[in-house]
Amino acid sequence: MVERLQKRVPGAIIADTLCRQVSNREPHLIAFAQTQDVVLFVAGKKSSNGKALFSICKAVNSRSYYISAPEEINWEWLDGAERIGIAGATSTPQWLMEQVRSHIQAHYDRVGV
Repeated sequence: MVERLQKRVPGAIIADTLCRQVSNREPHLIAFAQTQDVVLFVAGKKSSNGKALFSICKAVNSRSYYISAPEEINWEWLDGAERIGIAGATSTPQWLMEQVRSHIQAHYDRVGV
C-alpha cells in the first residue's frame, strides 16, 4: 500500500501508525480465519484496532462478521457451518467472547442441533 501511494504521490510522507499488537497478530489471525467456516469478530463499534483486525479476517474468509454483542448474531450467517471461530480485538474482554460462545451454544441447544 505504501509503495502504491508513493508512486501516486512522489515525496509523500507516510507514517506507520498501526499498533504493533495488531500487526503482530496478523499471521495468527490469518491462519485462524482460514481454518473456520465462519468467523465472528467481536469488538467495539469504534475500535480502530478491531476494524484493522477484522479486515484481515474478512480478506481471507468472506464469512467473517463484525459484532459487538451476542445479540447481533444473524443466525443465517452460521447456516451450514461446522467450525465457528470467535476472535476479538486486543481490547475485547475475554468474558465478552465467552458470552458469544455461550449464546451460540444456547441457540443450538434450543433448536436441537
